[in-house]
Amino acid sequence: MRKIVLALGVIVTLVMAGCASDKGIDETGYSKKPLTDRQGHKLKSADAKRIYKSARDFLMHGQPTQALPLYAEVSARFPFSKYAPQSELETVTAHYDAHDYDQAVDAADRFIKQHPRNPHIDYVYYMRGLSNYARNNPSLLGSDPDKRNVQYLKQAFNDFSLLLKNYPNSDYAKDAQLHMINIRNRVAAHDLHIAEYYYKRRAYVAASRRAEGIVKRYQGSNSVPRALEIMEQSYAKLNLPDLAEDTRAILQVSYPNYLLHRKEFYRQQAGDKPDYKLPDLGAPPTAGKPAGDSDSSDSGEATDNG
Repeated sequence: MRKIVLALGVIVTLVMAGCASDKGIDETGYSKKPLTDRQGHKLKSADAKRIYKSARDFLMHGQPTQALPLYAEVSARFPFSKYAPQSELETVTAHYDAHDYDQAVDAADRFIKQHPRNPHIDYVYYMRGLSNYARNNPSLLGSDPDKRNVQYLKQAFNDFSLLLKNYPNSDYAKDAQLHMINIRNRVAAHDLHIAEYYYKRRAYVAASRRAEGIVKRYQGSNSVPRALEIMEQSYAKLNLPDLAEDTRAILQVSYPNYLLHRKEFYRQQAGDKPDYKLPDLGAPPTAGKPAGDSDSSDSGEATDNG
């Protein structure tokens, strides 16, 4: 008899849970407060298409924070609709636009794992690279993060490298390549800063080794001439005149104007530096017909998972 009572109790619980699933969108627990579109209309019991369009409307009008919970709602309630992967893709953009770069990288990682064959996967690699790149932006206090740690820049370089390797004809390939050049110069400058530190403290072996690494790994960067100069000076301090003379000869041949015009040399380098601000990408890419287009088949697909 006790077993029968327990079974009935379980059935009643399941029935109550099933009834609870009929609650409106603002009562399901997916969001802490009622969700609304940009015009203030409540999205209670809305289908996938309407929620997605409302999220994209927020994003396109510069309100990524308001778009994020709507994208999350689409993914949670309609995981098999065509709007779910698009919402996850635009979530990466929304986090980036909200300057939440850690969350943007996490969202990009999830998308790459779950949708490796998505037609816009190159865009996600590009956005992951931009997000890692932005992690090394100067802080509000004006400090230079490149002098402390360049790990995020190296991660961004890897992201852009994967984009160029796997999608060389991508619309984002050229800008990714420019970012890689900039990252290479910044990482080289980081190592040069360390070499300068060692040299000033008379750690000439460490200084020469760090400078030698710059010359080997970052040929073409604007840190190479100063790295050669540190090598020459360190070898002289270590009483290695032959190495010092050879290094100076390489410096004079490769950068003939550097020793006489150091300030002018670096002023020209700085003037040639392009602006690496995120280009105006417009709307995030969409698969197939834009979500705003009328399509009678949308309503049925959007509500299949409700």
